[in-house]
Amino acid sequence: MEKVKEVPHIIELKDVCKEFDGVSVIENINLYVRKGEFVTFLGPSGCGKTTTLRMIAGFDLPTSGQILLNGKDISDLPPNKRPVNTVFQKYALFPHLNIFENVAFGLKLKRIEKKYVDKKGRERVKYEKLPKAVIDEKVKKALEVVDLAGFEKRSVSTLSGGQQQRIAIARAIVNEPEILLLDEPLGALDLKMRKEMQLELKAMHKRLGITFIYVTHDQEEALTMSDTIVVMADGAIQQIGTPEMIYNEPKNTFVADFIGESNIFSGVMTKDYSVRFCGKSFPCLDTGFEKDEPVDIVVRPEDVKITAPEGGMLKGKVTSVIFKGIHYQILVQCGRYEIEIQSTSTPKVGEQVGLSVAPDGIHVMKKKFRVNKFSGVITKRNTVEFGDGEFDCDVCQLYPGSHLDEEGYLITAKGEKLDLTDVEVNVEVGLHDITMSDNLDDGGAQGHIISLIYKSEYYRYIVRTENEEDYVLACEDLWNENDLVSLIIPKDKIRLTLKNPEENKK
Repeated sequence: MEKVKEVPHIIELKDVCKEFDGVSVIENINLYVRKGEFVTFLGPSGCGKTTTLRMIAGFDLPTSGQILLNGKDISDLPPNKRPVNTVFQKYALFPHLNIFENVAFGLKLKRIEKKYVDKKGRERVKYEKLPKAVIDEKVKKALEVVDLAGFEKRSVSTLSGGQQQRIAIARAIVNEPEILLLDEPLGALDLKMRKEMQLELKAMHKRLGITFIYVTHDQEEALTMSDTIVVMADGAIQQIGTPEMIYNEPKNTFVADFIGESNIFSGVMTKDYSVRFCGKSFPCLDTGFEKDEPVDIVVRPEDVKITAPEGGMLKGKVTSVIFKGIHYQILVQCGRYEIEIQSTSTPKVGEQVGLSVAPDGIHVMKKKFRVNKFSGVITKRNTVEFGDGEFDCDVCQLYPGSHLDEEGYLITAKGEKLDLTDVEVNVEVGLHDITMSDNLDDGGAQGHIISLIYKSEYYRYIVRTENEEDYVLACEDLWNENDLVSLIIPKDKIRLTLKNPEENKK
């Protein structure tokens, strides 16, 4: 069997972190990019993808960690010393220069090293401009690559948005970089032009054979063009893989929700090859979970088949049918679970239907959020401070059989009198035990909603406080991302245990 030749890594990021004004925006990123690969950083706004790109370009320096180019550390190397060119969403073309002059701009500034021997026989180095004929030839080839040959004398103002973007790309590739960085370069184009440019960029990549590192928040763009996708959220990498792997085998609910449409359910892995969700057991292809382990399940809408009511694994009522061009988007309510289907069949709203899913259409994932866990401390008021907030609680659960006297001291079952002020505790709160309010005085803590994922019967939210404490909760009501909310937790839903029980006995 012939051994597959391994492609060398052109870029490596090792334990890279980045902070701005003491706030962490990139946390311990590790990844590599192979020579000639088309890699896309994909994620929502604020996830850190552009910051990562800027560190590779040299515009930002990492707070810690290393960036390697062909195995050599370039973390502190300035941008002009890196064999990298960047194309931005804003084309930044020079309006007073024609197309030839825009593309040739970098070449005219470039100086090439030339060695010579002076009259005394000493070796000297001088830097010379590129010859005009060389510049002309390079510009001509670059314009051919972007399909704008013959446009050299045209004014930039006469070009469409797509043509201007291609000129920006030509200006970058004319310098023959080893790596081309593209920061949402198609964001300013209309939908039709964007789709055309996606295919053109992919074709350019094949022709040039250089490494492309691309940034986008558009999932379809990433799936269309990439060899490898790096999915990012909240300054961290969630998953790295091929477009097929990212779509078919998402690593967690964030990836499943962000890439394409998904039905996401909470369930239980009853045994190998069997998972229970929506009140039913389904055969699946997954193994390696503990018996009765809580899990998250992803079923893509195109993998749900509509059957006669008596022929399905589930039965429900059609609540919505919307024509989407190549398929219908259908919503079916099965008890308390809402399930989305993409199908070419057209059931009527109100019709009873059956639903079935083949084992290979069910993807089981480890449940990332099962309970909120915090470190807390009891106050002199017998409340508990945790998660950047303060909440009423039942401190008597720390000592079974205890009660509080009139002064607020805890009396143990043995009659010992304890002052719990500053006692450290472990705090646990269930996802369904937290509610949100837009009245900031209602709750014990407050923060902004930074994430929401629909899980068929409820929304799962992550609320982040000012000091970056995260609360995960489940709620049937729809709130908006970035809403500022207060968090309400009933005192009987806050579970406390002593952090240092032996020490607290003293």
